[in-house]
Amino acid sequence: MSDVTIVWGGILVAAHDRPAIPEGAVAVLGERVQAVGLFREISKQYPNAKIIGGSRFLLIPGLINGHSHGRGLSSFQRGALDGRLESWIWETRKFIPLPVYEDVAYSAVRLLRSGVTATMHNHLFSRAIPYEEEIQQAIRAYQDTGLRVLFCPAIGNRNPFVYGNNEGFLTSLPRSLQELLTSSPRQSALNPEDYVKVVKDLHTDHRTSMCHIGFGPLGPQWCTRDLLCQIKKEAENSGIRIFIHALETSLQKTFGLQDLGKTLVRFMFDMGLLGPNLVIGHCVWPSQEDLQLLAGTCTGVTHHPSSNLRLQSGIAPVSPMLEAGIRVGLGLDGQGINDNDDFIQEMKLCFLLHRLSSLELDSYYPSSREIFRMATEDNAVLLGYGQELGRLEPCRFADLVLLDFGEMRYPFIYEAQDPIDVLFYRGKGSHVHTVMVNGKVIVEGGKVLNVDEEALAMCLAEAASRPRTRKEDVLVAALEELKRHIASYYKGWSDRVAHRPYYSINSRIGGLI
Repeated sequence: MSDVTIVWGGILVAAHDRPAIPEGAVAVLGERVQAVGLFREISKQYPNAKIIGGSRFLLIPGLINGHSHGRGLSSFQRGALDGRLESWIWETRKFIPLPVYEDVAYSAVRLLRSGVTATMHNHLFSRAIPYEEEIQQAIRAYQDTGLRVLFCPAIGNRNPFVYGNNEGFLTSLPRSLQELLTSSPRQSALNPEDYVKVVKDLHTDHRTSMCHIGFGPLGPQWCTRDLLCQIKKEAENSGIRIFIHALETSLQKTFGLQDLGKTLVRFMFDMGLLGPNLVIGHCVWPSQEDLQLLAGTCTGVTHHPSSNLRLQSGIAPVSPMLEAGIRVGLGLDGQGINDNDDFIQEMKLCFLLHRLSSLELDSYYPSSREIFRMATEDNAVLLGYGQELGRLEPCRFADLVLLDFGEMRYPFIYEAQDPIDVLFYRGKGSHVHTVMVNGKVIVEGGKVLNVDEEALAMCLAEAASRPRTRKEDVLVAALEELKRHIASYYKGWSDRVAHRPYYSINSRIGGLI
C-alpha cells in the first residue's frame, strides 16, 4: 500500500503494559494504526510505504492531558503570583483580555510540542465577547493546530464570592466593593437555564474523531443541586461526559461538611452523580469513605500535581486511590511546575511526589509504568476514547510520539533500564521530535507544522502588554482589598475539621511511643 506510513523507532513501547521492542515500528493508514511490530517485518509487509523516524528514537503512544483550560499565556505570565485557590482566582479577574483563538491555539502548540496528542479543555469564559463566539474560536483553534480535544464549557451559579453565606459576606464589605461585585458578577457567561441545551447542541454539531463535547460544571461548591441534576439527566440520556472540580482545597472539604452535612463526594453520590461518566478534577481532600464511593461507582479522578503545589492545595492521595481501584488520570490544569506546560515534566513530578506514602522500606508508590498508564490509557478512558487512544494497536487512532532517545541517554545509560524509566528520569519536552495525531504529522523536528507559533506568540504578547484603562486600574485596587476580606472570612476554617494525612511526610515531635 503506497498510502501507508511506517513510523520507526529504535525502541518501541506500544502501551504501559507492553515490553519494549528494539527496532519497532507502527504502520499507519489514514487515521488508524494498521500494524505494530518489528521494523524489518513491517517494512516487508508494506514495501512501498513512506518511512519516518529512525534508530535514535523512542516511539510511544501519544500522551493525553486529562485536564486543562486552554491558557496560552500562564497566569504568572499575565501578572498573577501563585497563592491559595480561593484568593488566587480573584487574581485572574485582573487579567487584560486575550484573543480567544490565539490563546487557545498557543496552549495547544505548547501541549503538542511536549508530546500531547489529546486534551480535555474546560473553557472558562472571558466575557469579552459573546459566549457563542468564544466557543467557536476555541474549537477552531484545536482544529487548526491539530490537537484532539474533549471540549467542556464551564458553568457556575452558586457561591460567587465565598463558600457559604454570600449575602452576609457581601453586606460586610465596604459599599464601594459591594457595588463593584454586584455590577460585575463572577458567574459564567452562559445562562444556567440555557447551559444544558447549549452543550447538547454542541455535542450534536461538533462530535468528530478529533472533537468530543462534555459538560464542565465547575464543582458542587459552585453549582446548585438543580443545575447538577439537569446536567446528570442529560448526560444519562446522551452519554455526554461530565468533568467537575471538587475537594481541591481543605476549604472545600470544610464547606461540604459544615454547610451540606457531608463530604462533597458523598453529596454527589447521594444525588446519583457519581459513576463512570463523571471525572473529578483534583480530589486532594477525600475521606477514606470517599475513596470507597469513588471506587465502587467507577468514578474517575484527574490528578494535577503541579497545580496542587503551586496553589497550596496539598498532595492528592494518589497511591491510596490506585490501591482502592480508582481510575486516576493526569492533567496539567494550565499550571505546570515549570510554567510551560511540559507534560513530560508533569509525569516526572507525579512519579517523584508519591514515592513516600509511608515510612516503611517496602512502601507502595506508583511506578513509572503506572503513571505512564495514567497519562495514556487511563486518560483515554476518562476522555471517552477508551477503545481508540492510549495504546498503539491495530484499529486505534494513530496518535504517537517520537522522542530523541539518543539525546536522552547521552552519554550513557545502563542498557537494562526500562525505556519508560529513562523517559521519566531523563526526558523532557524538548526531546519530542515528531508527533502524529489521527495519522497526520503535526510536529516535525520539534516544530508545530499547522500554525505559525511565532505569530501566535507575538499576537498574545501585544494584547497582554497594552496599558490598563483607568477602570481596570480601579478594579485591580479593589480586588486587592477584596482578597483581604476573603482571607478574613476563611480565618479558622482549617481548625473546624480533623486531619489525619494519608502520607507520612515528617513529624514535629520526638520520642518513642
